[in-house]
Amino acid sequence: MRRVTRAAIVLAVALVGPTLAAEDERVIRYADDALTVRLTKAPLSEVLDEVARQSGAEVHGELRAPHDVTAEFEAVPLPEALHRLLGDQNFALVYGTGGRLRVVKLLRTQTAGAMPVTAAPPPPSTVPPANLAQLVAGHAPIPIAGRLAEVVGGPTATLPQLFDLGVHNEDGQVRSEALRAVVSTLDVDPTLRSALIGQMNTMDDGALSALLRNAAGEHAEEVAMHVLSSARASEIRVKASMVLQRLRAGG
Repeated sequence: MRRVTRAAIVLAVALVGPTLAAEDERVIRYADDALTVRLTKAPLSEVLDEVARQSGAEVHGELRAPHDVTAEFEAVPLPEALHRLLGDQNFALVYGTGGRLRVVKLLRTQTAGAMPVTAAPPPPSTVPPANLAQLVAGHAPIPIAGRLAEVVGGPTATLPQLFDLGVHNEDGQVRSEALRAVVSTLDVDPTLRSALIGQMNTMDDGALSALLRNAAGEHAEEVAMHVLSSARASEIRVKASMVLQRLRAGG
């Protein structure tokens, strides 16, 4: 009888041990204003504390309904990652100089479907917003490859061409490659990026959402999500997050 009991214990350890180890694994990694997590029934308060520790930010406010979370995602932009973790609790992000995260605000009030994300006032644009259209029209052609080059019929494309393909083409791969080329151009061209940020700062979130909805139609949320996940400039990511929330709420 003792041998049977011992065998049963060994078998239980062999079968359950790996499962327990997997449940105990906890990965919370903040880098480049994006979050990677692998969590199983982890207290949400501890997750937020770890994000604050790694980012150097402060958490203000309280969780409306403290609970455990189980989630797994890789390098998701922080606004979208917190949306997944916090569920229907509103929050706000405050960024400081250089796009560094300063504060995560947990808000007690609830606005259906909307998680406001705020930032410190951006520095004045060095390029007047009115110059944006001229900069786009006069920008040098962008090198392209792959499926995108096949559709365009050459190794380069203009910014207006890329934007049109990114919001209207029926092929999802083409849209993705075109938007990636546009965002990459913004990342490496400070003059164009500054002009775009200046232009966005002259419009409220509702106007930007309506503009994108009119331009991209059924692909509007896809465009906003792509910009949110790809852009390096925190000002652009924050705006994209706001617009995405408006679009999801039907705004």
